Amino acid sequence: MDDGARAVSDRSLEGIIGRLSPEAYYQSPGGRRFLIAAALIADVPQGGRVLDVECGIGPAAVDVAEAFGCKVTAFDNYAPYLAFGRQNAVARGVGKRVTFRPLDGAGALTAFEAGSFDLILGLGGAMSDTIPGGLSGGFGAAATWCRPGGHLICGDLVAPGTPSDLMRFIFGDTLQSEADFLTALDGAGFDLVFGARATGADWDEMRATMTRLRDRSLDLGPPDERQRQRLTEAARNHPEVAYLNVLARRR
Repeated sequence: MDDGARAVSDRSLEGIIGRLSPEAYYQSPGGRRFLIAAALIADVPQGGRVLDVECGIGPAAVDVAEAFGCKVTAFDNYAPYLAFGRQNAVARGVGKRVTFRPLDGAGALTAFEAGSFDLILGLGGAMSDTIPGGLSGGFGAAATWCRPGGHLICGDLVAPGTPSDLMRFIFGDTLQSEADFLTALDGAGFDLVFGARATGADWDEMRATMTRLRDRSLDLGPPDERQRQRLTEAARNHPEVAYLNVLARRR
């Protein structure tokens, strides 16, 4: 088997990651490694239909398009993020596979047909702060968009126990206990396949990415997005806050 054929046939986690651009750009802990691992477990079909909710600068959309040949629709309401994502997709050779759309959460509710996607992505807290209705609204929308048997890959800040009054004051209503997060997931029609809290290495990789982006003077979003990112980075060392990444299957 020549090297080209071996590369195509190697669908291991390390094999796929090794073929992707080293510039990952993920602004949430777990990032690329969790995404690709979850997609492999979900057996995402080549050419599958993917929706990336609140895509930001689009690293997940571009990665699944390149790694699995998926056709991806990605939306966000911040134009500079979308412009960066389009440029990155073109540079990575997947410009025709990824469509970036300017949409907010309310507009997204009526923009896509029910059951039209094999995979929904909601990394970086997209499920809790994009769609009207908070976490329940986000999971409900994802369940509507996802075909039965399809999958959701998402991540968010959670409280390992009941959030204290101080944590609710600092992080707002989007901070759910881990138990409430998983209950909302189940209530929306998803079965948990697996979940993993971000490790110290995941947090460190995210912080290094944020430093690189700031050093390049990249526009990191409107004030509310910047505040959320600061809180996410600060959560690294706080025992009352964790970051949970999950893969779930639509019933």
